[in-house]
Amino acid sequence: MYYIDIMTLFPDTVGDVLSESILGRAQERDILHIDTHQIRDYTLNKQKQVDDYPYGGGRGAVLQADPLYRCWEHICTRYEKRPHTIFLSPCGKTFTQEDAKRLAWEQTHLVLVCGHYEGVDQRFIDECVDEEISLGDFVLTGGEIAAMAVADAVCRLVPGVLSDAECFENESHWDGLLEYPQYSRPSLWHGRAIPEVLSTGDHAKIARWRRKQSLLRTRQRRPDLYEKLDLSSKADQKLLDELERELSRPPLPQPVECRPTREGDLNDMEIILAQAKALLIPIGQWNSSYPAREDFESDMTRGECYVLTCGGAVGGFFTLSTQPETGYDAITDGKWSSDQPYAVIHRCAVAQQWHGSGLADRMIAECERLALAQGLEWLRVDTHRKNKAMQSLIRRHGFQYRGNVLVDVPHPYDPRRVAYEKRLRHPASNVKKDLRGLPASLDNSSSNDII
Repeated sequence: MYYIDIMTLFPDTVGDVLSESILGRAQERDILHIDTHQIRDYTLNKQKQVDDYPYGGGRGAVLQADPLYRCWEHICTRYEKRPHTIFLSPCGKTFTQEDAKRLAWEQTHLVLVCGHYEGVDQRFIDECVDEEISLGDFVLTGGEIAAMAVADAVCRLVPGVLSDAECFENESHWDGLLEYPQYSRPSLWHGRAIPEVLSTGDHAKIARWRRKQSLLRTRQRRPDLYEKLDLSSKADQKLLDELERELSRPPLPQPVECRPTREGDLNDMEIILAQAKALLIPIGQWNSSYPAREDFESDMTRGECYVLTCGGAVGGFFTLSTQPETGYDAITDGKWSSDQPYAVIHRCAVAQQWHGSGLADRMIAECERLALAQGLEWLRVDTHRKNKAMQSLIRRHGFQYRGNVLVDVPHPYDPRRVAYEKRLRHPASNVKKDLRGLPASLDNSSSNDII
């Protein structure tokens, strides 16, 4: 059993708090024993006075050494071994998780002394106190809050108090990192979706995401802790490289919306198209005559062309076709998973100023949402084998490689494409699909936005 005795002027308040919830149940199971002691009960005067004016003058009063000592001595007589005594003081060492571990695992009995007034007679500290602990660089009216905080932090690490060590090993400060963000149901709240990776069921990817978020939080919120981390492993170096790219991306103006293309959007789309062609013509994805304005006008006529707007301005476009692709029937080196109806992503690009912003991820999410809204469970896309950015984007969103197809392009352009597909699920069965509210975080973004 682990013992904690608290010397205080307010025993009922402290005892009630530490007898609730997890610590209360641990005491009922005889894992912990927490007791409080009224310091006034150990004074010899009828007025129960425990304080007096400080020698040397000054305002306020000082807790006297004798009642403190009598209380401490009474506690000591109840046990064979002298307890480890801690005075909660703003002059003490700042309490950390490492201190909690040390006290939980190296000690079996603590006495926590709560100061009040202007302080405690130094002679009691010199004779009875083993260490002084502070919660931080601020002053409280008494030591009770600090004592409860230390007791709680220590007791939850005592074996048996929590059901499993994993309950505290993944929390903030355990390994020098702050804890990653936590989410619960519902999957979409006030337009904010949970990070997509958390609904995949892929424990390795989830663990990687959590590690990455912990690194990001620690770097942004506690640079003092971040500087002490050992991040030399290859896995951490890869995560850090990703974070550097993501942190350098331009922020998207809000709101980000998806809507059908209008006639007035075409001029803006042509500017984005020219930017994309400068990147995609050299690798053989597009050519000088394809795609053209006329292709988007035809897509608009069929109701298949969409734009993504950033703060009202066109930031990207895509075509989502429900027409069967004849070239897909002759797939080689693999096969499609189903013969059911599907939607196909065509002619998509993101404005150059939003490369690396996460807008392409939003685009794929919107394609999935629109396909589901039309009752389709399969989404397909093809891309040039040299278009690594597009392949990285769609794989990140769960698309699976299915084989090779030929597309209709004029000679001498390369017609060969690699084909991917994804089975879609409605939000009721898969919480990751409804991403109409873009989370304001790095949860599902990437630097690979060239499509």
